[in-house]
Amino acid sequence: MNSLQSTPFKKNTSIKKHIFKRLRYYFRILIYLIPIVLIFSSWAFAQQSVSGVVFHDLNGNGGFDESEPGISGVLVSNGSDIVETDANGRYELTVEDNAIIFVIKPRGWTTEIDQNNIPQFFSILSKDGAGGDEFPGLDATVPPWPESVDFPLYPQDEGDEFRVVVFGDTQPRNIEEINYTAHDTVHELVGVDAAFGTTLGDIVFDNLDIFEPLNQVIGQIGIPWRHVIGNHDIDFSADTNWDVRGAYFRTYGPPWYAFTWGGAHFVAVDNIRWIVEGEERYYRTGLGDEQLAFIENFLNHIPEDELVFFMMHIPWVESTPWKYDEEQKQLFEILASHPNTVSLAAHRHHHRYINEDDGWHGDEKHHLVIMGTVCGAWWNGAPDEYGIPHAMMRDGTPTGYGFLDINGNEWKLTYKASRRPADFQMHISAPDEVSVTKTDTVEVFANVFNALPEAKVEMRLGKGGNWLPMEHAEQPDPVYHAMREREHNIEGDVSWRRSGNPSPDPHNLYKAILPEGLEPGTYTIFIRSIDNWGEYKGRRIIRIVE
Repeated sequence: MNSLQSTPFKKNTSIKKHIFKRLRYYFRILIYLIPIVLIFSSWAFAQQSVSGVVFHDLNGNGGFDESEPGISGVLVSNGSDIVETDANGRYELTVEDNAIIFVIKPRGWTTEIDQNNIPQFFSILSKDGAGGDEFPGLDATVPPWPESVDFPLYPQDEGDEFRVVVFGDTQPRNIEEINYTAHDTVHELVGVDAAFGTTLGDIVFDNLDIFEPLNQVIGQIGIPWRHVIGNHDIDFSADTNWDVRGAYFRTYGPPWYAFTWGGAHFVAVDNIRWIVEGEERYYRTGLGDEQLAFIENFLNHIPEDELVFFMMHIPWVESTPWKYDEEQKQLFEILASHPNTVSLAAHRHHHRYINEDDGWHGDEKHHLVIMGTVCGAWWNGAPDEYGIPHAMMRDGTPTGYGFLDINGNEWKLTYKASRRPADFQMHISAPDEVSVTKTDTVEVFANVFNALPEAKVEMRLGKGGNWLPMEHAEQPDPVYHAMREREHNIEGDVSWRRSGNPSPDPHNLYKAILPEGLEPGTYTIFIRSIDNWGEYKGRRIIRIVE
């Protein structure tokens, strides 16, 4: 009996083993397929297409009506890719769950502006929104996914010659400092004849709740105002590069974008990289792959003989380190491929050229303009008779802003000290009086606020004196140093913040020795600075005594 029963038992066991083997085989395949299916389904969910029309808004209602003509050849971007609208003004782009679609304003057209003159040229598509714990951020904007993302445009005259108002850091901490901005700078610009203005980052000083009241003040100038994000315009309580920008998205839209005015092109850059490593939170200079692709794609649409201005907060060099050196190298390669690029930054102050020592390999050096600031040294310093802190920058430059004048392929930037005459372009430091026996040991200093690196700066004593060369001085500005000493010699508490340590800047400060053999008397020291943009002049009285 045992032998008779053993045969079917072995047969059944073999069949079961075979079935089990096949099931295990299919199970393994399923295990391998599941991640692929999940990745694909996640990608399919995240990757979506958006389409719309760029149109001439004839009736001014902001919405597209079938009778309104589309505008062909207009660039539209998702922040990385750039497409042109077709003959009917239509476009299509691939986007992800968090995307900002924006139109690149073409020459001869303008976008809508809001009540504070901030251009409305974008649509934010975000299923989760963005923000941290400290400030209100961006609410979710989708679902539902929009059927069409349309952009109205309005015709306007744009010549080759125009002016741009350029602000470095406005950077108020509170409403009181917004009032300083209004009374020190904004009121003298109301009604200015300029195409538009821009703030090159550090719009506020960490307090993102005051974006709106500051916008209301700057909006009084009466021209479209473009914004660039700075390292003090993000929510430090957030954990990702997307979320720290929630309040900025809600207020200003895309942190990088481009537009054209007249014959020149402008690229707003977001070069703030937010880094969270354990308990550490800090920023570095950086761009990311999407933005680098956007910059390269945009330049590919621009003829090489046309000017392109890059507007950013942190200078490309000589400032906050890059998170990834390879990004800087890649950026420089992209910029060097277009010979007519200029960079405008804030964060510090001076002119310089980016060259081989910086890793630049273009045929020509790259001009980097680092703007002086509206807030000066963060609204520090003793208040004047109007209650406004002098806020002199730590290199000795007074609070102020720039006029960028463009005419075809030519451009120049003029620094305008707030509440000062337009020709106030330097201050001069020298003793009030000098012994006749010591004139050849006395140094005269000139801080030329807007001197180009190749500027020729000279001094003469009296109308009949000879012009003497002045050389760069790598030391604190004597005017700033003396002012700071006066403030710190005041005993006890004060209701304002004393000025900080000087920050020597060899780019703007020049010095020379008084000539020997002077007769006793009263003289005028004349200073002149000559560069490709023109001539600046300054004067100071000095007495030579027995």
